[in-house]
Amino acid sequence: MPGLTLARFLRVPETKPASEYACGEVYQKPMPDIPHAAIQFYLAMTIGPYLAATGVGRAFTELRCIFGPPGRQRTYVPDLAYIARERWPLGNERHLHAAPDLAVEILSPDQHWSQFLDKIQFYLLYGVRLVWVIDPATETIAVQAPGEEAYVLRSGDVLTGGDVLPGFSVPVDDIFAQTRI
Repeated sequence: MPGLTLARFLRVPETKPASEYACGEVYQKPMPDIPHAAIQFYLAMTIGPYLAATGVGRAFTELRCIFGPPGRQRTYVPDLAYIARERWPLGNERHLHAAPDLAVEILSPDQHWSQFLDKIQFYLLYGVRLVWVIDPATETIAVQAPGEEAYVLRSGDVLTGGDVLPGFSVPVDDIFAQTRI
């Protein structure tokens, strides 16, 4: 569907796995494998109690987020998205019409690198305050924030929410342990 408008894309029935829209093109996300699904579920279950206790916002798996400059908006579906309470839209919208505060992407073996890197760059340029890129194959997590140098976490490190999720932390080893159960 080259040259498709965002409005037309949003009228197309949802796909499984989800499709994303960028620059008039539609890209279907790779089908998650067991390590991907285990990590996604674990992070959702780990962040959930933190959010319930603090009330700082809400997290969702596979939430469609529509954002970007007018006329160049894109729609992405992060594996996990967090939105701060004060930014949560009012009403009964089906999708988030804003950048999430945190976008978590878990790499899949058949990920298209050029599309993936373009997505991460778009996140950082247009409002996402923190990005976690989780690589089950290398058991590493790249942490990126706009205007800051990215860094990589490995076994023995602790993943934190920084200014976006203050007080949240989880050992990297606990995240990747989910792939070995």
